[in-house]
Amino acid sequence: MSLVLKNALLCDIDPIGVEAGDLRIDAGLIAERGRVATTAGDEVVDCGGAVVLPGLVNGHTHIYSALAVGMPPSAIAPTNFHEILKYVWWRLDQALDAESIEMSARIAAIQALRCGTTTLIDHHASPNWIGGSLDLIEKALSEVGPRGVLCYETTDRHGKAGREAGLQENRRYAEKCRAARNGRFAGLIGAHASFTLDDDALTQLAVLSKAIGAGVHIHVAEDPCDETDAKQRGASSLIDRLAANGLVKAGNIFAHGTHLDARAVEAVNSAGLTMAHNSRSNMNNAVGYAPVAGFRVPVMLGTDGIGADMFAEAQSAWYISRHQKAGFGPARILDMLAASARRASAALGVTLGKLQMGAAADIVITDYRPFTELTTDNLPGHFIWGLSSNHVRHVLMNGEWRLRDRTVVSAKEGEICDQSREVGKMLWERMSVMR
Repeated sequence: MSLVLKNALLCDIDPIGVEAGDLRIDAGLIAERGRVATTAGDEVVDCGGAVVLPGLVNGHTHIYSALAVGMPPSAIAPTNFHEILKYVWWRLDQALDAESIEMSARIAAIQALRCGTTTLIDHHASPNWIGGSLDLIEKALSEVGPRGVLCYETTDRHGKAGREAGLQENRRYAEKCRAARNGRFAGLIGAHASFTLDDDALTQLAVLSKAIGAGVHIHVAEDPCDETDAKQRGASSLIDRLAANGLVKAGNIFAHGTHLDARAVEAVNSAGLTMAHNSRSNMNNAVGYAPVAGFRVPVMLGTDGIGADMFAEAQSAWYISRHQKAGFGPARILDMLAASARRASAALGVTLGKLQMGAAADIVITDYRPFTELTTDNLPGHFIWGLSSNHVRHVLMNGEWRLRDRTVVSAKEGEICDQSREVGKMLWERMSVMR
């Protein structure tokens, strides 16, 4: 049986376009677009002239932070970015166990659906539960709905054994996904940041990436400490250290790039890799603004673990670009969302982020009926100043209902939230005794 969405305002982001029409969905794909005739047996949904969008993609997130909302503050108040990591996030990741990893992913998936986000490019860390951790995240996402492009955060913070376990988890999971080729999950090779990795570790990441055929997903220049550390290790600069170890190349994802100088930006552009911009997180950590206007490579939009609301992230990215006098228009923000979908598509082997025939039927149906004219030219303005996650009414994943009339179809949200509060309490208690 096919599903037909009638009377929709189809809003494309890649390329930007607006068209009144219908969609036929069959076998998990968009099978027809335009004026679609219905037949006996079709499930027909009248969208009432409301905006219909492709499912959104979060270009860089940390699912494991889902249970951090409201957690007690650190006994030691951080005074800089490195201390934020040390006294907050590194205590959280060390406190994670199998139950809290899986619950974090389940909550993150529910949050994503409610915001119209259907794919998560995630960067995971749980140093006391490394082996099999990505399977736990996959299991939870599978139950609720979103697709995942996952990796484990390789680091030297926990010694060589911890590093090797991280590399092995990346290898194992990427090979598993490559064998399955199911379009739902894919693996990248994860790394924390240059300042927590020695040269041998960086080289091993590049070697593993080449062997597996999966890009490296790494934090780069989020804070000046990354550059300082590279120079203390004898490199002339951070970008030179990464390049010397084979990591400045197409297919890799550099998250943040907040403190890349003009020469580093040019190296990134020449390599043709992908950047991930996380505006709200950068403001929250007070680390500055990435040189977005200087990047000619794809720039994805991510939340860095601050939920999964890409509408809010898009709005924030626009406002901070204005504050910083970045010099680009609202359409650049939609291009970042499109870049996230294109990168996820490349990893998963399916077409995401498009309302075209043959694309995966990951679709967001809103109740946003424009109160001013909505056209191809002004869609970016409507996206930033009109649309929000509050307008998300239904979500289809692979042609299946995952959110229907704002109710999560595939999971018992109330029961999960009851359980997650208890799991969160135990997680916070474990954190409280860590130093």
